[in-house]
Amino acid sequence: MPRKLASLTLLLSFALAPALGAEVLNRVVLRVNDQIATLYDYQQHREELVRDILHREQDAGERQRLLGQAGELAYADLYRELLLQSRADQLGVEVTEAQVDTAITQLKQSNNIKSDDEFKVALAQAGMTVAQLRAQLRKQLRVQEVRGRDVQGRVKVDEEDLRRYYRRNLEQFRQPEQLQLREVVVLDDSGLSAADRQRLAAEIRAKVQGGASLTDAAADTAKKGTTSNAVDLNWVSPGDLDKNLEAAVWKLPKGSISEPVQARGGLHVVQVLDRRESRVPSFAEVQEVIKAREQERRFRQETAKYMVELEKKALIVANPPAEAANYHRQLAADTDVSDQGGSLSIPSGNPAAAPAKAPAPGTTPSTATSIEPTAPGTLTNPKPVNTTPPPIAAPPVTPPTTNPPPSPPPPGM
Repeated sequence: MPRKLASLTLLLSFALAPALGAEVLNRVVLRVNDQIATLYDYQQHREELVRDILHREQDAGERQRLLGQAGELAYADLYRELLLQSRADQLGVEVTEAQVDTAITQLKQSNNIKSDDEFKVALAQAGMTVAQLRAQLRKQLRVQEVRGRDVQGRVKVDEEDLRRYYRRNLEQFRQPEQLQLREVVVLDDSGLSAADRQRLAAEIRAKVQGGASLTDAAADTAKKGTTSNAVDLNWVSPGDLDKNLEAAVWKLPKGSISEPVQARGGLHVVQVLDRRESRVPSFAEVQEVIKAREQERRFRQETAKYMVELEKKALIVANPPAEAANYHRQLAADTDVSDQGGSLSIPSGNPAAAPAKAPAPGTTPSTATSIEPTAPGTLTNPKPVNTTPPPIAAPPVTPPTTNPPPSPPPPGM
């Protein structure tokens, strides 16, 4: 990865060395102030990026587009990283071993890694050593600290702006009609004939209509394995259920029970426990969601502006490989951040249910290395340092001097 330039003599030696063997790999392809990247650094970064692209879930066309731009994407990322690492040097940012240890602990927890040996094996499968991971995390923590000091203070969110956005976009927050459901399934693999399954489902429904709870109505058959236990589906919205189930239960009144419906796994008998009519939540209910989204949006905007400012003040010598010659268009994309007042992205459904975590005052969103599990005890390649304006990420890695503040689908869904 990029290394600090030790002296002007070293830079000249790289520039004048014969273009053969190791000398070619040591050719400096980018200098930003006192930071350099060699051809070897670039090639390593590009290989990591290609592996990352191949691991992503995306359509084939998008994957091919990204692979075709891998060179310029990798070079642009190095460009951003050197700018931020140089600024970290100027600010005297230091990262302690204890902070790296904390980041690794959080990384293990997020990937369900239980032991150091398991972690080393998983890293080896990802093509990394512990030392390489620690070096990468150290770089990322330095970047976080730079952003925390130089960018976060620019992010200001005014409550009146949030209220104004809420008033103008009420329908964006509308919660759909919802039902709270419980069901029992007469199982297809119960060993009963189709006629017997229908008869059993009808008996369970009749018991509930007679005053029994759905749990009690299916207690004996669940023990025999001919039905499931009563399962709470909790609150569901239109589109959450199997189409047949939705058609059967959506118009039923509270407290009623459906006719047996054939769906995944067997005959479903569904009880409507409660209903919620469609409504627009109050500003107080969604204020934190709007605030978090707006903080993230403005953080992106300010980071993009900040990167332009760093570039203008820096001594930059760029000599990209031919395949990365158009890296400037990737940098230009960073600055194409809409500055539309209150232009927020609010999730559909119930925005008050799961507010996004925004960076707290004096903190910056995490850009921690992401190691995604592919199977128990295995890791994919850690992503290269991401120095573009970041989304809110998890798990967070605590910056050096700042203090940052679904359940599986039930049967029939």
